[in-house]
Amino acid sequence: MIYDTLENFGSYAPLAPAVWKKIAAFLAECAATPPAAGRADIDGERLYASVQYYNPRPPSLDKFEAHRDYIDIQLLLAGKETIHYAPSAGLPVVSDFVPGKDCAMYRLDSLDSATPLAMKPGNWALFLPGEAHLPCVGDPSENVIKIVIKIAASELVR
Repeated sequence: MIYDTLENFGSYAPLAPAVWKKIAAFLAECAATPPAAGRADIDGERLYASVQYYNPRPPSLDKFEAHRDYIDIQLLLAGKETIHYAPSAGLPVVSDFVPGKDCAMYRLDSLDSATPLAMKPGNWALFLPGEAHLPCVGDPSENVIKIVIKIAASELVR
């Protein structure tokens, strides 16, 4: 898991230079023109984004998600929320991995065993496969705009 600010985003480019270059170009487009909600293709199934407009919700201890095939980068453009993070190893499984959705759901007994990531505009968090996270938590009166970038895990090991 990585948690940082957008001003430091470029310092992570050595992880996957070609991928980071494509993400940076996409984010520059988003800064110039506010993105519409929905999926935005960046490089087919290898790299795409989901632009989301929503109001946060109270935490649900049985909704920690973890992926197998994709890495998530969650970047807040507007509003505030908390993303709770916990390694999925040892967590009780609520629903097994579903390949088409690239998601398994886990349960925590208490948020005390998770790390809260305070998200505000310009904050981003990267979750590797197997890292459980509970996004979208916060004040329901808050209006959030977030970009979730999905990177095929195989793209970081090239």
